[in-house]
Amino acid sequence: MVSCDAGMTPTRGQVIVNNRIVSYLRWGSGTRHAVLLHGVTSSARSWWRVAPGIASLGYCVTAFDMPGHGESNLMGHHDIPHIAQHLAAACQALDIAIHTLLGHSWGGATALVMAQSQPLQRLVLIDPLLQLDPQRGAQLVAKYGEGVGHPSTETLPWLTARNKQWHRCDVQWKAEALQQCRQEAVEGLLLNSGEWDITDLFTTITTQTLCLVADATATIIPAPSMPAIQQALHQHAGRWLQIAGTDHNMYRGGFDVTMPRLVEWLKEGSDDRASN
Repeated sequence: MVSCDAGMTPTRGQVIVNNRIVSYLRWGSGTRHAVLLHGVTSSARSWWRVAPGIASLGYCVTAFDMPGHGESNLMGHHDIPHIAQHLAAACQALDIAIHTLLGHSWGGATALVMAQSQPLQRLVLIDPLLQLDPQRGAQLVAKYGEGVGHPSTETLPWLTARNKQWHRCDVQWKAEALQQCRQEAVEGLLLNSGEWDITDLFTTITTQTLCLVADATATIIPAPSMPAIQQALHQHAGRWLQIAGTDHNMYRGGFDVTMPRLVEWLKEGSDDRASN
């Protein structure tokens, strides 16, 4: 049986923030801290291959279960600023001085907001969710809410069939995450977080930022927003990297092409180049 820890088994921990459990996994013991934030209906386990790769570069890697996901408690508020404040408080309680913050989709939105108040060295956004309104959210509930709360024995067959490019462990951890996920968290984000657009935050970011973008046919970043984002990144030594052939979950099915580019960028250290 293939191990689903990529050769580096994480430790599980938790911290209490505002009387709510925030659960996390940790890899490595380096002096620099990397924090990873997953997308809706996933969990910290989704980083099972990414986290060891980052830890091997000398990082201590902490991946949180987002509120209402994995082993973390629900929150009463579902808007991105409240989620960002909650996780920043968790980092503070754990004495994590974030060097590199990485987020995917919903986690990418949270990371972008967190970056406004955290003294980061590096920010990585993987096909981030940048805008939402209740009408679009209503359309997404059926898609992202499918399988939430259901036993993994029910979801594994269709997850495997629909995600043929995923490693079997990606499927396994996604099935577990769906079972653990609370419907209130999904609906809270997609239906009850209001109408918002955080694209303009790119213009205020001075942290070195890598924006990894899925194939044009799969990215959730609106095409009209792309030129402004690229321009803002260029002004602050950031990088826009769109990888053909990847889907929105580009660190899963597109791991073999996405991870090398992420590692390359992390190894560069200070870098004033921008690439489109």
